[in-house]
Amino acid sequence: MSQLPPAPEPRPAPGHQRVAARLGASGAVLVIILLAASFMLGGSDWGPSLQELVDRLLAAEQPAQSVPVSPHWYDVYFTDPSCPPEEQRVGGLDSLIAQDLLQAKTQVDIAAYDLDAEPIVNALIDLEEGGVIVRAVTDEDNGDLSSIRRMRRHGISVVEDKRRGLMHDKFIVIDGRILWTGSLNFTSNGVYCNNNNIVRFDAPELAANYLAEISEMYDQHLFGPDSPDNTPQPELVLHGVKLFNDFAPERRLVPIVARTVASAENEILFLAFAFTSKEIGEAMLGRADAGVSVRGVFETMGSENEFSYYTIAGRQDLPNVDVRQDPSVGLMHHKVLIIDRSTVVFGSFNFTDSANRKNDENIIIVHDPAFAAPFVQEFERIWQQTQPR
Repeated sequence: MSQLPPAPEPRPAPGHQRVAARLGASGAVLVIILLAASFMLGGSDWGPSLQELVDRLLAAEQPAQSVPVSPHWYDVYFTDPSCPPEEQRVGGLDSLIAQDLLQAKTQVDIAAYDLDAEPIVNALIDLEEGGVIVRAVTDEDNGDLSSIRRMRRHGISVVEDKRRGLMHDKFIVIDGRILWTGSLNFTSNGVYCNNNNIVRFDAPELAANYLAEISEMYDQHLFGPDSPDNTPQPELVLHGVKLFNDFAPERRLVPIVARTVASAENEILFLAFAFTSKEIGEAMLGRADAGVSVRGVFETMGSENEFSYYTIAGRQDLPNVDVRQDPSVGLMHHKVLIIDRSTVVFGSFNFTDSANRKNDENIIIVHDPAFAAPFVQEFERIWQQTQPR
């Protein structure tokens, strides 16, 4: 088996540096204010004293952990799921997202399978009442939440999918430019109790794909297999980095993910909330047979199911394969694949047939070691919390 590549060194951001941090329930309010200020300052440089203060605050934030500084066009975030009592759930990613929302000038689009995080709901209501257009889509199963009813009472039109499959997307587009997307449901539990990821992109070309998708759902009420396969730019090159982005089920994503897995030369890492896809699973085991190292963590709930690949990869003595179950009380909600520490697959897309054929889902595949570095760090953090079989 060929030797694993070394973990890449993080690249410094050009211009001012943004800090991608693990924000816990005890997150300092000043950190949120300073991070929000960084978004508003755009390309201007932070003064040394301000950067030093941020560094000190993040160092003091426990159990917060920093992740590598990212280039100026994206920021990677992970939750720190200590699951405190409701009254202590402050200063997390919901507050950071809300601060970014409040910078919107013209329009916000949100597709949320589940939505009850109060800072985000409050920000959307404030925007609507301030004249910013707010378009929201949710799954029928969550359409009667008190948070959704409250949004409607304040004039926000929320469209439901009205079908058996799930509207499982979790993304926000701000002014057609800023995109937030990942595994994170915009809920209190999603932020404070479950392991999740979300990435903020400053990329109009990528945001345009998500605007096309939400317009189909919001304007035309087209969901699931009825939605047209018309993503404007599924293949992109942003700042020299190659990306793939598309949406299920109008495009079957399992074959694309399986081909990405099959390209592995040295190592496959994965974090899977649900993993039942035979095509992806067999591609992974095929690479293991060829000497590629495979390590993965399954969410415990459901992983004992006969269709889960944990029962295949975890119950047999397979060479080069080591898979474990997540021991945390909350959900290990990631849907992440990391190939050779240089390619990351992430989004709302669980590795299942339902995600492939029924649910409204999205994935992004990024080919860049610097982008992969914080995902590798998150994998290793969760891996260290698990126990061998």
